[in-house]
Amino acid sequence: MADFEERAVLEVSSECKSTLLKKQDSKDTDIMSNYSTSLEGSVVASPSIESFSTLPDQEISEFSLDTQDLQVKVDNPQKHLDTLETYITFRITTRTSRAEFDETEYVVRRRYNDFIWLRQKLVEAFPTHLIPPLPGKHTILAQLDRYSKEFIVARMALLHRFLNRVAKHPVLSCNQSVKVFLTAKPSEFSIHRKSRQGLLGRMSTSFHNLAAVYMMRQRTQEFEQVREYVAALGEKLNSVDKISQHIHKERQDYLYELHQMHPIFTLWSASEPELSPVLLSIAAAIEQNTQAQQRVLVTFTPSMAQEYLLYIEAVKEAVTRRDSVQIEYELTVEELKKKRAEKELVCFDKIFLMKKIFGGASLWKGAAEMRDDKLQKLTQAIPQLVKQVEENQDKVECANENLRADLERWHYEKKNDLKKLFLALANQQIKYYEQCLAAWEEVLPDMKGVDTSSYSPSNKPQLQLQS
Repeated sequence: MADFEERAVLEVSSECKSTLLKKQDSKDTDIMSNYSTSLEGSVVASPSIESFSTLPDQEISEFSLDTQDLQVKVDNPQKHLDTLETYITFRITTRTSRAEFDETEYVVRRRYNDFIWLRQKLVEAFPTHLIPPLPGKHTILAQLDRYSKEFIVARMALLHRFLNRVAKHPVLSCNQSVKVFLTAKPSEFSIHRKSRQGLLGRMSTSFHNLAAVYMMRQRTQEFEQVREYVAALGEKLNSVDKISQHIHKERQDYLYELHQMHPIFTLWSASEPELSPVLLSIAAAIEQNTQAQQRVLVTFTPSMAQEYLLYIEAVKEAVTRRDSVQIEYELTVEELKKKRAEKELVCFDKIFLMKKIFGGASLWKGAAEMRDDKLQKLTQAIPQLVKQVEENQDKVECANENLRADLERWHYEKKNDLKKLFLALANQQIKYYEQCLAAWEEVLPDMKGVDTSSYSPSNKPQLQLQS
């Protein structure tokens, strides 16, 4: 009977707990109807909201005050327990004044695979544009850590930057798939998710594969310099990332030593009454140093360098897709040259055969008719190839302009981001050293008040405080 009552109490408490969770954020409860199909029927794990609800306030807690007509925000990750898998969803809030949107604000939930779908759609629709990168998938070794607060917050920050870059892009933000991603309800979004890859996407993929085996006749020096630049930048960022990881490891070791030193000086002060004030001051300074070091470790965010390493790969992919367009153009030019050379050869053979026929060799008449048919086909094919060459040449020029504009925008953004990153690191270190210096300066008056005249290295220290 007691067991039955305990189970009843547990069931009632769990129902009350779930009810409180639903009432905790009524807006999120309404959003559940806007989940993608993959979210339907899942169970939301309550620790998700409390453990990593949002990024720091200065990051994305509020929309910017600029005049941008499309603003997005990614926050409030939630953990879902499905029958076959466990996954994280993120709340996406959109505010817009664009005429093509029916409302001014939308709130939906999307998971990481939905972001992958969106980026793939953008690559298919705009193969010659620079598509911003997504954070990489977790590795098998990190399988157990992919639900940790640090991992989720880092991924959320990168997803937020990805969507904001897309929203600020004058071309990408107007894509229909972006609108569907930001506004669609589960049933509608499921239909778009299940739609097959378009013809343009299949063509771009095939030419992308072709670029791996076909060498361009005329390499564009401008984009070869881009390749060299991003390769050099990638090496430098890799070095910076390795150095930062090494420094972070040394700081962790140093923090461990500081944690051990504080109780040592505290115990020492208890056994040395004459030195107690000085030793306690040193212990207090060590404690302040420990807190300052902890703040440095907590704010350690290597995601910026890792993000631009992903961006470098995105630049390389965009240049490769541009090369595919140029390869398509060069192939059509070569085909046109072959057809024209073949036409000249057929014309020459026809003249030779006509001489044989007029000379009385009637056996060559059938061969001459075959040459006429072939000449007629070539005459029809060459104008079509000329038109195709002109169209492909226009595509190459458009691809070049698209990539130039995106690279210019990326260089400007990269310069500002890296500048902010290194200035933030410098300011952080200055603040850290100022805090440490202030802590030790507080110890100096007590140290100056120690009488060391009776100190002898060969004897036990006999230090007395001056009155």
